[in-house]
This record gives sequence, C-alpha cells and structure tokens, in this order.
Amino acid sequence: MRKIPFFLFLVIIYLLGNIVSTSLWAETKREARTSGSKKRTKDVKSLSSSGATSSSSSKKKGSKKDAFKMQEIVVTATRYEKSTFEVPMGITVVNRDEIEEKNPRTTAEALRHKAGIWIQKTGHLGGSPILRGFMGNRVIYLFDNIRRNTASIFGGPNSFLQNIDALDIDRIEVVRGPGSVLYGSDAIGGVVNVITNERPIFSKELKYGGRFYTRYGSVDEELSTRVEVFSAYKNFYAFWGGTYRDINDLEGGRGMGTQDPARWREINWDAQLNYKWGKHSFEFFVQDFSRPRGRRFDKPDRVQGSERDLFGLQYKGEGFGKIESVKWVGYYHDQRSYRRKDGKVLDESHRRDVTWGTEVVLTAKPFGGAKLTGGFHFHYDKIKAANFDKGTQDPDVDWYNPAVFLFYEWQVLSRLRLELGLRWDQFILQSQAPPFSKLANSVQDAINNGELSLKDLELDDTTDAVTGGVGLILSLTDYLNAVFHFGRAFRAPNKSDMLRFGQFTFGFNVPTTGLKPESSFTYEAGLRAEHEDFAAAATFFYTEVEDAIVSQPGVFAGKDFIDVNGNGVKDPGEDVFVKSNTSGLIEAWGVELEGKYYLPQKPLEHILGKSALMLYGNFTWIYGRDTGLDEPLDRAFPANGLIGFYWSDHRDPELRRYWLAFEVWMVRRFSRIQSTRLKKDPAFKVDPQDKSSPLLRPDGSVPGFTIFNLRAGMHLTKYSTFTIGVRNLTDKKYRVKDSRIDAPGINFVFSLELRL
Repeated sequence: MRKIPFFLFLVIIYLLGNIVSTSLWAETKREARTSGSKKRTKDVKSLSSSGATSSSSSKKKGSKKDAFKMQEIVVTATRYEKSTFEVPMGITVVNRDEIEEKNPRTTAEALRHKAGIWIQKTGHLGGSPILRGFMGNRVIYLFDNIRRNTASIFGGPNSFLQNIDALDIDRIEVVRGPGSVLYGSDAIGGVVNVITNERPIFSKELKYGGRFYTRYGSVDEELSTRVEVFSAYKNFYAFWGGTYRDINDLEGGRGMGTQDPARWREINWDAQLNYKWGKHSFEFFVQDFSRPRGRRFDKPDRVQGSERDLFGLQYKGEGFGKIESVKWVGYYHDQRSYRRKDGKVLDESHRRDVTWGTEVVLTAKPFGGAKLTGGFHFHYDKIKAANFDKGTQDPDVDWYNPAVFLFYEWQVLSRLRLELGLRWDQFILQSQAPPFSKLANSVQDAINNGELSLKDLELDDTTDAVTGGVGLILSLTDYLNAVFHFGRAFRAPNKSDMLRFGQFTFGFNVPTTGLKPESSFTYEAGLRAEHEDFAAAATFFYTEVEDAIVSQPGVFAGKDFIDVNGNGVKDPGEDVFVKSNTSGLIEAWGVELEGKYYLPQKPLEHILGKSALMLYGNFTWIYGRDTGLDEPLDRAFPANGLIGFYWSDHRDPELRRYWLAFEVWMVRRFSRIQSTRLKKDPAFKVDPQDKSSPLLRPDGSVPGFTIFNLRAGMHLTKYSTFTIGVRNLTDKKYRVKDSRIDAPGINFVFSLELRL
C-alpha cells in the first residue's frame, strides 16, 4: 500500500483547528453554512439514502412533523420540481451533501451502491451506469438537462459520465425506467441527469466570494483540486471555476499489487454570466473539459484522450398568466476523442461529434387540479471519424432530430392523481461515403466482391416514433402511496448501428443497413412511504424490448473474419459481427427496495444526547433473458444490498457539525452470463490484459463479495469542511461484474473545502 502523507493533513487540521472555538460556532451555527459559493445550491429540503440532507424551498408548511419530512425533490422525472414520494417511477437522487460527504472519485462512482444501478468500469478512468440491466445506447445522459447522447453512441460502456468534471456537481438525478416521453431516443433503461453547482445569486451591493477544494486518495495517489470565484452586483452574476486532477495507477486488493497502466490527468474549466430582470433571467455558460492522455489497464498499449467544449445560452421566465414558466436553451457542443496505439503498430484514430441543439419547455395550469408541460426539441449531430495513420475515413454522418412532447398531470380524486405523456420524434440520418481509396481495405474488398456498394454507405433514412406513458399515484394514507406506471421507450438506429466499422470486445463490427428501431414496454408498481422519521420505497418492474439491435457472428466480404494483422488466419478479436434486429424479446424484471429510518431520540438520549442516528439501506434483484438468442440478459447484474449506519451531532443539516457513517455492501455470486461475452470479454478473465488467461472461476461465475466502508467529517468553521474516508476496510481483492480492472484495495481519502 502506498504511503499516505498524514503529516500534511495533520498540519492542516492543526492550523485550522486553532481558529475554531466553541463561542464562534455557537454564535454562527444557525447561519447557513452554505455561505459563499455554496449558496448557489438549490434550496431543497431533502435527505439522501446516505443520511445527508439539504434544505428545501418546497418544504410543507404546517406542523413540526412536516418540517422534518425526509423527501427528495426531483426535476428530471417531470420537468418541474416534485417530491420523489409523488413520482410513480423509480428515482435516485444524489444530493450535494452526499457528494460532499462521500467524496466520489468520478461522476459514475457517485451512483455506486444505489438501488437499481450497477456501475461497470472498463478501466480506472471508466464508469458506465447499468440501469435495470441496460447500458450504453439504452440510457440517456444529460448534463444540466442538455442531451449528451449523439448518433455515434454504441451499446457498450461509454465515457459520457467520465467526461464531466466530478468536482463541479451539485446533484445527480436518475430516472430508472422509460424516459423517452420527455427525453426521446435511447431512454429504455433510464435517464441520468448531472446538475452542476453554479446557482446564481444576486445582491443589491457588490458581493464576491469563492471556494477552494482539494482531495487526496491513497490507492492511486490521486490529487484533485478545484478553485471557484464569483461576483454579484444588482442584476448581474459572474462565475469561473477550474479543476486540475492527477491520478496514478491503481493498487488492487490484498495481494493484487499495482494495476498498470490506469492513470490519467484532467484540466477543466467553466464559466457563466447571468442577468436578471424581474421574473426573467438570462444565462450564458461555457464548459471546457480536457483529458489528454488516459490509459486503460485491459489495453496497455492504448492511449486515449477526450476533449469537449460546450457553449450555451438559456432563458427562464415566469408570470405569463396560466403559463407558469417558460424555459429556452440553445447550445453548441463539440466532443472530440482519439485513440492511439504505442509500440510496433502505430494506429491513431480520431472522432469528432458536433451538436447544435435547442429546446423550449412551457408549464401551465389550464384549470384547477391539472398541470400541463409541453415542449419542442431539436438537435443536429455532425459525426466525423478517421484513422490518420492508415489514411482511412468513415462515412460522414448528419443526424437530425425534431420532437414535440406533452406531459399532463391531473388530480382526478382527492387521493388519486393521473399522469399522461405523449411524444413525437423524427430521426433523419444522412451519410456521405468517402472516396473509395479512403475506405478501409476490408470494405474495399467487400465492394469489389459485390457484398457491399458505396450506395450502402450513403444513407438517407427517416424514422418516426410516437411514445407514451401513463402513471397513477394512489394515496392510501398521508404517509403511504401506491404507484403504477406503464411507459414505452424506443431507440432509433444510429451511425454506430449501421455504419460502424472496426474492432470491439468480441470481434470486428461491419456496416449494416435496414435496421428497425428498438421498442420497449415497461410496467412497474410499488409503494412509497414517507414520515418524519422514515422513508421507504419498494418497486417491482418488468421490461420487454422488441426488435432489439444486437451484434451476432456473420460474414463480410466472403469471410467470417477480418484479417487485421495480415497473417492470413483468423486470430482472436478478428471474428466478423453483424448488427441485426433480434427475432425474440429481451426481457428484464426485478425488485428494488430502499429505505432510511431515524432512531427515536428519547430512548437513546442518555447515550447519544441530542445527536441523531439513522439506519439506511437498499436491495436490488434483477433477472432477464434474450429469447431471440436463448441467452441471459447481457447486462444483468448480481443481487446486491447495502446496509448503513449514519450518526451526526444534529439532524438539521444547517446545524450539523460532525458526522460518521459505516456501510456494508454485499454482492452475491453471479453466473448468468452470455456465452459469447464469457468467452471473449476480458472482464471475466483473471488477467484482463492476457487473452489466454483463464476465467475468474472455472464455472464461469463472478465471485460475490462483502465490502466495508467508513467515512467521517466535520465543519471546522462555517467556512471550512474536512472529511476522511476509508474504503474497502479489509483490503478485499474483488472484481465488479463487467469491469476489466479489479476494484481498488484499501483507500484513504481526505478532502478539505474552504469557502469565502
């Protein structure tokens, strides 16, 4: 285990501790500790499954019991603020306080240990969420409600969540289940919305402040730092933030040693300018992300980089009669990635996805007890990809997507509420083939053999889709709701499905045409409980996918393999795979349980004093199958559960000074793995770097495990916070299913935040 610079943190604690006094804290503890830049966060009274809470503008007025309701407020599920207690779908919220206390290394890791969500890691810098057994192009990724999915997204792990500054997050909202009514194509498994922390404040007098945050992790010698500054005067607000991260190779559990290579660096910055005029506000924002050199453990000869730039302008207005609010956004998003191989074979490929998008959303109350939200969405993707060293190009792709949607909520009876959603989308995919001489050699061979023509690479395909959903919320008591939801989702075939050409995990993808859109139907039912001392949710779901687009072994240019290395024989990784619509159904069903409970204070007052102790946990079980291939569901994950204990000196987060949490994550052994993936995916081999390595277990299963985590923190003053965490306390060696790198060993994580 690498040495930990304890002396550095002891010095910090000593220096800051000297400025702390009981009188200072007593005098200021009732002031919001979110002064400075943290006041930008939404005023939402909530409590996450970790025990962390944040304040609420939607807190119910009335009794003291109402004031302590443990509700979360979510926007992604309906396009306006609503309590998770009143949403008929599975919802996960990771709020600002939980992020502050848990200190996740990456955006994806903030979602780990949540009901219905499994985090796969292709490498140390990777992290893709699997929602109810679906991932990649069957999940929508949003960034401040801006769509990240492009026409190049494919079915495997992607870097969308990893190309977000993990130190610039206010909260993450996840809708588990169909989300196509509000967000369009790809939302079969769900929607992940990452919301940044730049919330503008306005002041009659000149106001300025900032934030300094630094974090250290022992298991990979991580050093991450973020600096923010802001200024506000009358109707103007300006903000700038920058992040630098240096993360080394990863040390595994007991006996594993260092997993090399797994390192990367990041340099990110973002800025915004706001202007407010009465009930109208305007915002211009810029984001720049750069990870120039990232390494993958399973492909040690590969260097991969990612860069992206986002520019946008948005407007928000209120007070238009029965139209409560109007929101408009327009944006330009430039995402660039490259891969390079070092060594004897030099192979450099580049891809650029450019998106122009706009969206307008209106919310109205047409009559008593009803609420109507409608909107128009349009985005245009321009996709270019090339291999500069080989002198080859992919077809250029233009992808257009206009859409109109409506979401209607009606209080039918005093205890029965109805939700209806409807959406129309159109997808236009146009491609332009490069000159014949610029095509890959195997594509040229296929054209010469008559199996493919240049016209097959010049598409002009239009697809229309109509999506709907119905939800019911039945209030059994003031503290218990029964919920029901049926929703359709879809996924339109994109460039990755029809025009992708190159190697992937199993073999070699070749172009395919004539694919139909995927359609899914999800049924779910459950209970939601909420009281001043507890909150719980139980959900059962069933999803079926028709016309699923899958990769299957096939023939291209008269051969069942692509001779990548030119030796004339079929080698591992050269098998031809062709995309097609499966003839059967892909089915997934499961159970998601989650809850939290504050122990009564009076019986424990002689032990805990005025402090609070909470128990929390969750459990997920999922089962699925692909009836067309007669195989298990490809991205199903093991049954797993979390149990946690959370202690704090005060239940109210604004008065809280200390906290301590202990968690146990239990994962069951898993054996239902598709045969092709088991044979070819390095995620199931002892050594992911060695294709000839044996399986993790002779029977092909992934071993179960139990992991213990501990974390603690304190507000040194109202302007400073220090946290420490110990993850994988027993230094357990284990592999998370679908990951191509072993999980970290024991990891000591420290962070310090200063606010002005």
